Amino acid sequence: MDKALTVFIWAWIATALAVNLTAVVGFFIAADSFWDGWQKVAEIYSPFNVINMLMEVLLVSPAIAAAVWRDRRRARKMGTA
Repeated sequence: MDKALTVFIWAWIATALAVNLTAVVGFFIAADSFWDGWQKVAEIYSPFNVINMLMEVLLVSPAIAAAVWRDRRRARKMGTA
């Protein structure tokens, strides 16, 4: 189970990164110029865009939950929890 959770965590993170990379590429492809694409990426991924930050956390939350679950299972095996 530990191995399965680890694979799930890394697969989910890789998928989240691929989704974000696809979005960035899409912004540049859909833009009229490089500068317009850059502005759209900067707007979406700005540190002041709280909604996007919350959506990113929501996107990776299954991986976070799996990591917590895996760590609790490991601690139980070691007898520390």
